[in-house]
Amino acid sequence: MSNPRITEVVKYDDGEQSLILYDQGTTVRTAGVLDVTLSGRVAEGRGKGQSARRDVLLALPQQLPTECLSSGLRGNNGQAQLVIQP
Repeated sequence: MSNPRITEVVKYDDGEQSLILYDQGTTVRTAGVLDVTLSGRVAEGRGKGQSARRDVLLALPQQLPTECLSSGLRGNNGQAQLVIQP
C-alpha cells in the first residue's frame, strides 16, 4: 500500500464532483480489524488542489484468502471516512 495509485470520484448532491488521486497508503491488521489509510489530493472538481485522506476499517474476512482464486470472496463489512482538507 505504499504506492497505491487509486482514484475515487466523489459525487455531491448539487451535481458537482471531485476526482481524488491517492498516492500513499498504509495497512495495519490488529485484533481482527484491517485499518487502511489512503492519502492523496483532489485533482479535479470541487476542492481541486486540496489534500484528501480516506480511512477504512474492515473486519477481517471469515473466508480463507485462497477462496479469491476459486469461488471468490463473498463480501465484507466495515466503515469509511473521507476527509478533504481546506
